[in-house]
Amino acid sequence: MLQTHHIACDNESLHLLFSEVTACLRGRRNELPDPLPYRSHVAHAVRRAWTQKAETFFRSRLAEIDEPTAPFGLLDVHGDGSRTVEASQQLESALATRIRAQARSLSVSAAALFHAAWALVVSRTSGRNDVVYGTVLLGRLHEGAGAQRALGMFINTLPLRLRLENITARELVAHTRQAVAELINHEQVSLSVAQRCCRIAASALCLPHC
Repeated sequence: MLQTHHIACDNESLHLLFSEVTACLRGRRNELPDPLPYRSHVAHAVRRAWTQKAETFFRSRLAEIDEPTAPFGLLDVHGDGSRTVEASQQLESALATRIRAQARSLSVSAAALFHAAWALVVSRTSGRNDVVYGTVLLGRLHEGAGAQRALGMFINTLPLRLRLENITARELVAHTRQAVAELINHEQVSLSVAQRCCRIAASALCLPHC
């Protein structure tokens, strides 16, 4: 019976919503903590978005980028989606186990492996060894106490740059881990702030997503 909209709910919000509904159905409504206003997050995000530190960070990463990383040369980012074709494939659970084991052996998260793997995909499909793609961030890690108890859209998309030339797979994973960790420090900066730190015209910006 639940109906949601992406503007109102991310995965964390959905989990919280289910837990509160369950508590109410079990007669434990009075045990729920007071709700936290989403406007507090908005105010916090706005303050972080306009800091000079954030702009300095993205300029150090993107200032020399003068053309988008375009898989298969596709630059039409303003289409209506009518020609979009979706495909999905269910993977064996054994693969997830191997991925986690590999991540542990490299002292990184599985997310770092996926980001590194996607950089390879983007590199091969774009013919570039220096790639920039968009990654989705949780958006709650720097929100302070109580952020995990707030309903609302916290996730954000920001550009991640990775260089693949003359680098081993192990070095790529380590570099990716560091790059993602540094990006998380700016997880609520507006995408427009990051975009204007490169040399690409706004009309031509394109971010293949991980």
